[in-house]
Parts: sequence; structure tokens; C-alpha cells
Amino acid sequence: MPHIPAEAMFNACLAGDAAAVSRLLPAGGTRLNLSGPRFQAPDNKSTPLIAAASTHGNTEIVRMILERAPNTAVDHADADGDTALRMAALYHHADIVRLRTDRGADLNLASPGAYPALFLAVWPLHPGAPPRDPDPVGARQLASVRALLRLGASTSPPAPSPL
Repeated sequence: MPHIPAEAMFNACLAGDAAAVSRLLPAGGTRLNLSGPRFQAPDNKSTPLIAAASTHGNTEIVRMILERAPNTAVDHADADGDTALRMAALYHHADIVRLRTDRGADLNLASPGAYPALFLAVWPLHPGAPPRDPDPVGARQLASVRALLRLGASTSPPAPSPL
């Protein structure tokens, strides 16, 4: 089994460096689980896949991980309950939403304190928070919401989170 430096993989995914991810992941694939304990960031247990699907949303990297490391857990949640699908929805990356569900991600997965993807896609940010989407007219948000609905996301409100 090839050795993949976990910190380098995580940092490349976080930076959106597809060339580095390609160098780190063997072209023929690996049996490694990139959501396993070795590949979780020590601060919040995020993984390379969650990092690639988050803020900058790199579809090429997400696809590479899913193809070259197929043992990576589809619905792995970090310490905050976030999954790659939830992060793609939150940051309005419709292509990653579609790609994740094509690979079996649960559209309606929720846990205490972690809402389903559709809820995150439509949820407004706190008024003082920086914008998460550079598209001021909301076209990317609309595309991710439409993708989730077409793929079968539940429109039922999430259960209230226990306080």
C-alpha cells in the first residue's frame, strides 16, 4: 500500500492544489481510506475530502479522491458533524453536490447540531459574517438548491437541535 503523507494531502486539498493531490494519490488507486484517523486534521477532525468540498470547492480534487481512493467514507462527518456533501451545499458547489450524491452520499443525513445539506444551502449567514459566495445575485446558491431538490433532498424541516 502506498504511503501518502497525510498533512501534505490535507494541505493540498485545502489549498485547492489539484496537481499536488494528483502527485500524492497513485493513478491506479489506493486501498487507503482518506477519511480514516490518519487523514483527519488534529484540530477538528476534517478530512481531505471535506477540505476539497468546502470554501473553494474543487470538483477536480473531489473527483480524484473518489476515483483514486474509493475506500474513503462517503458520509464521514468531522467533529462538528460536517460532511463533504454538507460543505458543498453550504458553499454552493452544485457540481460537487451532484458528484457526492452520484457516489452515494446521503442527501438527508443529519445529526444533532448538523443540519441536512438542503437546509445549509438555503440558510442565510449571520449578518456580520463574510460572504461565502462571490456571486452577489445568488446564481450559485440557486444551482446548488436546485441540484439538491432534483436529486431528492427532503424538504421537511430538520428536527430541532437539543440545547
